Amino acid sequence: LEPLRPLLFERAVSHFLFCLDRASRVAAADRPRFFGRAAQWYREHLPAGFTPPVEGRWRFEALASGSFLRYREHELSARAAAGARKLRRTVRPPLAARAKRTLYRMHRQRPVDPRLAVYSAYWGRGVLCNPAAIYYAARELAPEVHGVWVVRKSEIASLPEGVDYVVSGTRDFYRTVARAKYLINNVNFPNEVVKRPGTVHLQTFHGTPLKCMGLDQQRYPAAAGGMSFGNLLRRIDRWDFALSSNPHSSQIWERVYPASYRLLEFGYPRNDVFFTASENDVRRIRDALGIPAGNTALLYAPTLRDYQKGFTPRLDLERLSRELGPRTTLLVRAHYSYRPQDQLELA
Repeated sequence: LEPLRPLLFERAVSHFLFCLDRASRVAAADRPRFFGRAAQWYREHLPAGFTPPVEGRWRFEALASGSFLRYREHELSARAAAGARKLRRTVRPPLAARAKRTLYRMHRQRPVDPRLAVYSAYWGRGVLCNPAAIYYAARELAPEVHGVWVVRKSEIASLPEGVDYVVSGTRDFYRTVARAKYLINNVNFPNEVVKRPGTVHLQTFHGTPLKCMGLDQQRYPAAAGGMSFGNLLRRIDRWDFALSSNPHSSQIWERVYPASYRLLEFGYPRNDVFFTASENDVRRIRDALGIPAGNTALLYAPTLRDYQKGFTPRLDLERLSRELGPRTTLLVRAHYSYRPQDQLELA
């Protein structure tokens, strides 16, 4: 058992220190005496070659010295540092947010730029979906309009070359959205974004409503996830136009997102590639996905379920692939909101 002694020793001492720091375990008046007993145990059971853990090392060293005064000095210093960090966390964000709101109001006093368009998709995940298709078409049809993408900081490295961008929530973001003539998104811009007179907001959506969406989610709190439907209605009121991919979607969108916007049943721009792709494009994509020549490709892309928060696989994919046979290639694409471990489970 010798190899285990350092590990067991560290666990025991950690528990002594855990109790020492909690008044529910050790009363304030009893702390010096408890510390002394723990220090004595430390000296009597210290394994040869034991090295204290890096995190909280000073606490082990104070216990080894047997000096409760030394422990208290370090403890008070650590508490003061922790208090300062907490103060910075609670004070800085509100001050920064207030400064950005003031800057945003100032920029909204400036004229709208008729040659500026702001794009965003999936809450800043990159140049994607219907907004991306519109962006690339606009670069050809209206080159005088400068397109800027709103992205997360984590997505900057993955952006295509030559794409101008601002990081969401920054000063550049508020300056840009304050002056843009056109705002195109497949979800919604943040609540604080104001619809200025003369601007055009286009909601492109990003799917077909085969599950409950919008106001219909009020009946499914698990799927709604604490959504504020009042804020949702205020965001909808900013829309001037909304794209629809088919008559079914049009009926649903008008009911679950009620407002005065104009619905455009023109199909999804992201799907144009299905009609414009050449045989070479299809061959290149099949090769990239590893689909053998002559095989039928079957895509399984499950959406979220209205009645549950987490992800539960609905198909035995291994069995399905086996039953389909060697002449069928099964492709699986998880919903973008699934967590990484959910996607691995699906794959």
